Amino acid sequence: MTIRDYIRESFKRGFVQIVRRPMYALMMLIMPVVGALFLLSLMEQGAIRQVPVGIVDLDQSSMSRQLGRTLKAFPQVNVCRDYKDFTAARAAVQRGEIMGFYLIPPELEDRALGGRQPVVSYYVNYAYIAAASMQFKGFKTISLLANGGIAQVALRKVGLRPEAISATLQPYVAHTYSPGNPWLNYNYYLCLSFVPCFFALFVLLVTAFSLGTELKNGLCRQWLKVAGDNMVLALTGKLLPQTVVFTAVGWFIQWLMYCVYHLPLNCSPWHMLLAMPLFVMANQGFAVTMFCVTPNFRYGSTLCSLLGMLSFSFCGFSLPEEAMYPWVQSLGYTVPSKYYFLLSIDQALNGISLYYSRVYYAMLGLFILLPLLLTWRLKKECKNPVYVP
Repeated sequence: MTIRDYIRESFKRGFVQIVRRPMYALMMLIMPVVGALFLLSLMEQGAIRQVPVGIVDLDQSSMSRQLGRTLKAFPQVNVCRDYKDFTAARAAVQRGEIMGFYLIPPELEDRALGGRQPVVSYYVNYAYIAAASMQFKGFKTISLLANGGIAQVALRKVGLRPEAISATLQPYVAHTYSPGNPWLNYNYYLCLSFVPCFFALFVLLVTAFSLGTELKNGLCRQWLKVAGDNMVLALTGKLLPQTVVFTAVGWFIQWLMYCVYHLPLNCSPWHMLLAMPLFVMANQGFAVTMFCVTPNFRYGSTLCSLLGMLSFSFCGFSLPEEAMYPWVQSLGYTVPSKYYFLLSIDQALNGISLYYSRVYYAMLGLFILLPLLLTWRLKKECKNPVYVP
């Protein structure tokens, strides 16, 4: 038999295994698409807005009422009700009617204009961290604006001109420019990283599962025999059907991102279409490498899932890379998701020349070739299988 025959027979075997087990359809088709739709639709309108909150005005002065009107006009929060006292507002938070409340103390105006520094308080329910962050931002912004308004009134009373008051309260004006994301849309920022990383997690798990079942079920010798006792051909034939399916699913997710949810695509679509099969095969190569290091169903699957989940953090998706220790930053460059993210930033978001992203394409290619260094170890395990439950 020729090499083509061995690959064809191994491909048939891998394809039949995918068709016969419904788990593959769930993990390769349904879950990646459902997960991508969930993440893309979660912040389709950008940042979370109109978080339900309350306000407790114990002063009932013109200044406190102006502060309440300003808070109601703020887009991050939605002031549902005014409460008479702290106890009623706290009970509403405990019942789940509101997420927090803003407390204006008595004698706010008198103390502010008298220079006695009034203290306003805001209470936030951090059981839901995303919504809590938005209302905390709204409460804090309103407090700073109120502080500036009080200072403006005090300076006007001592006879300063409006120009001098503005220069005192705001010595300089900062302009923020965001060329890649001028709308500062959270959806663009989050989904460019989280959706591909979430998709990569399924590629890692399915690859580890398909290899682990060969050892667990005692079929590894048969698998190797079909491929002519060649580990590289066995891996190629087994993973090729999964590569085709995952690539098609990845292209569909890209269509959702760039055509349905209109994430920025400032490069030729072919640049990202080419990156997807490389990304899929790079994650397969990474999973095979991890499985060669620990050729055991349980250990290999656990290692792939652990690294897949941790990549959300040490790749800089959930925590800024600048805030990490140097050795943690270096871990981000050991997984394919980091290079696909950098590639999508350069191409889809910034639209720079493909020449400057060549290193990221090359690194994805290196992950595909990485298992060649350790296939001998997996072949040795397949010839002498010892399953450890």
